[in-house]
Amino acid sequence: INALRERANAPLVSESDIDLDFILDERSRELFGEEERRYSLLRTGTWLTRTRLHNKIAGPNVTERDILLPIPQDVIDANISTPMQQNPGY
Repeated sequence: INALRERANAPLVSESDIDLDFILDERSRELFGEEERRYSLLRTGTWLTRTRLHNKIAGPNVTERDILLPIPQDVIDANISTPMQQNPGY
């Protein structure tokens, strides 16, 4: 992390400064526009809390249902060998 921060002329950090929230914030700065941030937040189980905390528009409206997106009906219909259930709430 300090190698990236040094390259960006940002202040260096100590080990005690680094936790999951710091790493996610650092990733958002380093990879801005290069990744789907939602996937990183979902993978770490922090999407709902961080969206509620940092997104002034969507934050008050997101629910646990929004963690999973709806499966498109054509995907459900194309799965003929085994019935596919829609994600809960959709």
